[in-house]
Amino acid sequence: MLNTTRLRILREVAERGTIIAAAEALYLTPPAVSHQLKVLEQELGVPLLERTPRSIRLTGAGKRLVRHAETILAECEVAVADVTAFAGQVTGHLRLSTFQTAAQSFALPAVAGIMQQYPHLKVTVADLEPERAIIEVKAGQIDIALSHEWDFVPRPKDPGIDRYPMLDEPIVMVLPRKHPLAGGPVRVADLTQEHWCVAQKSTASRQAVTHLARSAGFSPKIAFESNYFRAIGSAIEAGLGVGVAPLMTDLRGLDIVIQPLIEPSLKRHVFAAVRRGSGGAPTIDAVLQTLRTVAGTLGPEGPLEFRP
Repeated sequence: MLNTTRLRILREVAERGTIIAAAEALYLTPPAVSHQLKVLEQELGVPLLERTPRSIRLTGAGKRLVRHAETILAECEVAVADVTAFAGQVTGHLRLSTFQTAAQSFALPAVAGIMQQYPHLKVTVADLEPERAIIEVKAGQIDIALSHEWDFVPRPKDPGIDRYPMLDEPIVMVLPRKHPLAGGPVRVADLTQEHWCVAQKSTASRQAVTHLARSAGFSPKIAFESNYFRAIGSAIEAGLGVGVAPLMTDLRGLDIVIQPLIEPSLKRHVFAAVRRGSGGAPTIDAVLQTLRTVAGTLGPEGPLEFRP
């Protein structure tokens, strides 16, 4: 019989590319990962990995087993969800990760409501970057991860993850108080000569801004870079340039102007990620439904909308 722990290890090695990275994702030591992979190869009698002094890669058989592993691990999650649904109790310990703006706007209020509604359920919340959170979900360290993707920069679909949409969040324009465009909605074509305060190159927000600019026929002139939207807001307040931010960002106290971004508009799509097949478990389902309900109250009729 195949051991699901070893299948999960093989999948992580395939995804991370190295034993060290897989070990880090799974909270194991590299020797432990290597040992489990060798045992798996011995059990099957087929080489799954090609090892060199500097690298490791999957054989054809290894790649085929990873595809089976995705299905097997998902079916295990479905089985657990089905059995626990038969009991129908919302109990135990659920681990949730969230990113900062989601935490401030709807995730933490939702958790407070969950703890009142389900007194026998313990919820632990961690503030993790979405990329790291997905790794933690697949490794079994997190049960639900709040994540997001931006228009024009979709996240690759992961066969080990199921997504549950939470809300579509408008991206707004952030301007210095006395900027000539501060009086109303801002068109991308009107920003060709501006200096920009943006996130680092590797981020989805930076890539989305670059896409918008190129669609309007220009490349943004970068004056300030930070992965913290609050820091971007401070740079804009100081007059270094203009920028964008998700509507849920807490920019209170800054002497800036926030206006809708139009022609084209831009949105960030917030979703919850769970291990494939696990969403039907009563505890996970209850938390997902509460998160979605609270997220739906952010706008007057459900969707999140710009409110000057």
